Amino acid sequence: MIAKLKEKSIQKFYNKTIVEKNAKNQPQHKVKKIAILLDNESLENIVITSLTNQLSLKKEAITVLIYKPFEKKQEVLPTFFTDKEVGFKAGLKSDKLKSFVKNEYDLLINYIKTPNLYLNIITLLSKATLKVGFADVDDRLYDLVIADNSFNEAVLNQELKKYLTILKKI
Repeated sequence: MIAKLKEKSIQKFYNKTIVEKNAKNQPQHKVKKIAILLDNESLENIVITSLTNQLSLKKEAITVLIYKPFEKKQEVLPTFFTDKEVGFKAGLKSDKLKSFVKNEYDLLINYIKTPNLYLNIITLLSKATLKVGFADVDDRLYDLVIADNSFNEAVLNQELKKYLTILKKI
């Protein structure tokens, strides 16, 4: 009951904030810091390797945050967060999440394939200059939306490289 109330509260905040989001001017500088959001921990190394090869970046320039549903006897790792770390009205409870959204990344890539309210809130609250994700998740969140029916990370990375080159970001 409380979990449903909490989700409705977060959804209400999300809907209100996404509508208020203004179009922002993109500063013309190269991509140096990247944030990655995942909902599948097994993709972490694959995505990082692919990105470092495609965009010629160092692994240290990439920050990863992975969502996992809350489990009582779950190992706490610095790259993971759970729904327990997001409160009512999308209040962030953990310092890890607060730090992540306050950092000014040049690029945020959300690799989720299905809508996830918690990852969407992190994307929305993030101070990233350019936000990228798959189409049909919630297009209002992103500055650049990649349409791929198979939701393939490699395709997203290839298209991302193409558009970042056009925008003179790499």
